[in-house]
Amino acid sequence: MLISKNWLQEFVDISKIAPQEIAKRLTLSTVEVEGVKVFGEGLEKVVVGVVKSVEKHSNADKLNVCQVEVGKKTLNIVCGGSNVRPGMKVALAQIGAKVRWHGQGDLVELKPVEIRGVASEGMICASEEIGLLEMFTKKEEKEILDLSTVALTKAGLPLATALCLDDVIFEIDNKSLSHRPDLWGHYGIAREVATLLKKSIRSYQTKIVPKGTGVKLTVNVEDKKLCPRYMGIALENITVQPSPVWLQTRLRAVGIRPINNLVDITNYVMVEIGQPMHAFDADRLHKSIKALKHENSIVVRRAKDGERLKALYGKEYTLTKGMLLIAGREKPLAIAGVMGGEESGVTEATKTIIFESANFDPVSIRKTSTTLGLRSESSARFEKGLSPERAELALKKAIELTLALVPGARVASPLIDKKVPLKKSAVINLALEDIKKKLGVSIPATEILSILLGLGFDVSKKKDVLRVTVPLWRAKDVTIPEDVMEEIVRIYGYAKIPATLPTFPITPPPANPLRVLEHRVREFLAYEHGFTEVYNYSFLSPDLVTRLGLEVSAHLELANPLAKDRPLLRRTLKGGLLENVESNFHRYAKVKLFEIGRTYLGETLVDSLPDQPTMLALAYAESGVNTPFFVVSQALKGSLSRVGIEIDFEKSLDIGSLYHPGRSAYVTLDGQKVGSIGELHPTVAKRMGIDARVAIAEIALTALLPHLKEKTSYAPIPAFPAVVRDIAFVVSKTVVHADVVKALKLIDPLIVKVTLFDIFSGGNISTDKKSMAYHIVYESREKTLAAADVDAVHARVIKKLQEQFGAEIR
Repeated sequence: MLISKNWLQEFVDISKIAPQEIAKRLTLSTVEVEGVKVFGEGLEKVVVGVVKSVEKHSNADKLNVCQVEVGKKTLNIVCGGSNVRPGMKVALAQIGAKVRWHGQGDLVELKPVEIRGVASEGMICASEEIGLLEMFTKKEEKEILDLSTVALTKAGLPLATALCLDDVIFEIDNKSLSHRPDLWGHYGIAREVATLLKKSIRSYQTKIVPKGTGVKLTVNVEDKKLCPRYMGIALENITVQPSPVWLQTRLRAVGIRPINNLVDITNYVMVEIGQPMHAFDADRLHKSIKALKHENSIVVRRAKDGERLKALYGKEYTLTKGMLLIAGREKPLAIAGVMGGEESGVTEATKTIIFESANFDPVSIRKTSTTLGLRSESSARFEKGLSPERAELALKKAIELTLALVPGARVASPLIDKKVPLKKSAVINLALEDIKKKLGVSIPATEILSILLGLGFDVSKKKDVLRVTVPLWRAKDVTIPEDVMEEIVRIYGYAKIPATLPTFPITPPPANPLRVLEHRVREFLAYEHGFTEVYNYSFLSPDLVTRLGLEVSAHLELANPLAKDRPLLRRTLKGGLLENVESNFHRYAKVKLFEIGRTYLGETLVDSLPDQPTMLALAYAESGVNTPFFVVSQALKGSLSRVGIEIDFEKSLDIGSLYHPGRSAYVTLDGQKVGSIGELHPTVAKRMGIDARVAIAEIALTALLPHLKEKTSYAPIPAFPAVVRDIAFVVSKTVVHADVVKALKLIDPLIVKVTLFDIFSGGNISTDKKSMAYHIVYESREKTLAAADVDAVHARVIKKLQEQFGAEIR
């Protein structure tokens, strides 16, 4: 939003305050001022000149020699303007001014020159040569700027002053205004500035609206919830023409393009006090509103599905049921609070107008604007939640300006005001001692009263308690005593509050065991096992669920999904992980991923909500690797072991269609199933588009919490070296790795670790058998093992493998 310093000056005296100081104070207390710029920049040394005489140049047919008065001196100027004449007021660029020749190229600094033998002491400018073509259009190519009709012009006056361009503009970040609808106009900002600078603010006064007759105007508000107040009035004898220069300049200064006097007046009021308005052409509203015999001329109602409206600027919109409309007897006239309709808009032929000033529900305006993709200065303000009382002030101001700027205009109807009873102002009691305790600084009561009164609050003091009445324009953001304290301290100045350390003990909250477990497992998987964490949305498509071989009906479905193609809540993390594997495997030869997140189980309710256990899932695939299961199992088991949880794998043939039947197992903890692990079934892998063997695991972290050890046990580093022996053997394909490990560890206490490092089938090995290779670690805590000690136990290992598993040692 752009704010004009000159405009603020009308309400509070800031003539001697540097713009940068105002910007700084506002930023530290109220809104974020992003920049300060000079509006009339580039017009230095350009003044108003009065042409005293015009003579033909002796050596050039198309040039004239003019005597131009600029204050107390007269300059000799050579000019080629086609419309130059004696008595004409012009824009004269003096020596040292910078202009663009014919509005083209870079700025050029003027210097004394001779043109065809005649000295020229400056330049009479066309509008485009000094950047004013938008304000003053040209009819002919060589036409110079004619200022004769501009009111504030006299010889020697700086052009920026004459055209009200000597202004400073504050650029304010709209996001910093979101909770303050009262600041979306100059008067609201002026109130803040006046309070910050401890200056008085001029009260906003409007003239009494004259009584009007001649035009029948009726209004029917069908939905008072979405439109708590609607005001309207008709004015006739209207002449639509360009606005005065001062009004056009004011609007351009704040980024609004002038259109005509009626539309400019509504925009002026909106930017001044923050209340949007609209002007209808009464004769276009109905064929003749004066002869109207129908009960209603304006109806405020909800749209019907499929209704259409051609908005201003010609674009047509299809409306949906529930959008709020301003309508006539037959069809929509405007999208309430967003945009007016082209068919009822003001044109050059307009003779009678209806001013609308209303208040609309902010949620309705925001939804309509978002749905239509149509955002306007009006909707930006209404969706913040304006106060209904402001509608009357805006309408009175618009009437006042119209009667002053449009000759012959008169009020032609009674003032219509359809409203629900306005809410009473909230009253908040605030003890002075509480202010001191909460803010940590003692602010004099007189200063507190001055701040609150300056901001528009009504305050009375009884003993040491303030009775604060909140103004209606602050009813949305000031509702509790702490809000009032915030108003006090932001004006008083945050920098004035001394920085001190707290004097009370700060006890940290108890640790959340689930968060701690998540954090530690995340670190071990990433740093020690090389897995990369991913974050997936909790929403699944029915197609993905089907490809996973799961039942769509078992999943919870959202009534209003963020994405229409993903309406289901996930019951497992595996679906998202497999999508990640598929998308990454096209670019990388190795994919190692894990995710920690919630799943949603509708069959189990917790406090009337679906059970939402926190799960951990891992997935691994690598080109050329035929045993991905062991990478995932080692990462899962190793990471959980680091947090004191020892899991086991229990083979099962009925674990589900997602896994390969011979390469899967349940993850168990103290005999309880807490998850699953296995190689993805080839059929599922094909449906997912993954051309590799994939291992995947998923466990419920929530189920591990009761098994967490609060203290970590200490085990000294072994004093004696370990001995590692490798052994490879051929066994039936029905032999399970877990059974082998369990059997070998029971042989002798010297066997401390058994690790599978290779599985092979094919080649010279028969089709019903496989080769397995293990590292076996032998270690004693009493002595250094001799070869004979290890040989004896290793012989028992071979015998055990042969007798229990029918192994053929390789």
